[in-house]
Amino acid sequence: MNTGTLLRALANGVNPDTSELLRPASAACASEAIRLLFALASEFDGEAERQKKARLTSEEKWQKNLAEGRPANAYFPWPEEEKLRLRESHAAGATLEALSDEFERSTWSIAVQLQKMGLMGEE
Repeated sequence: MNTGTLLRALANGVNPDTSELLRPASAACASEAIRLLFALASEFDGEAERQKKARLTSEEKWQKNLAEGRPANAYFPWPEEEKLRLRESHAAGATLEALSDEFERSTWSIAVQLQKMGLMGEE
């Protein structure tokens, strides 16, 4: 039983472990406690939804980027191997557009990474 369901059962006056009704004198049966329990249950349910939305695999993120018209590697961290390849390609004279195609990232992302590496000034 998840936390939201447990809190909702208490707010409805039911013992979540035994399914028995709580005594009317129970602290959980007070009107203020009932309101708080329902509010907490809603918060826990909302948290579960946020966690479900936040858990995309790398493949799903890649597909989402493509579906939304972004480069495939948009918003992915730069692996060290790619940084080395970027340094070499930039030294060989590749343009931002060519680097963007090669690394499947936006020209902005390429420019920012080159600036971080000290290979390009703010232009």
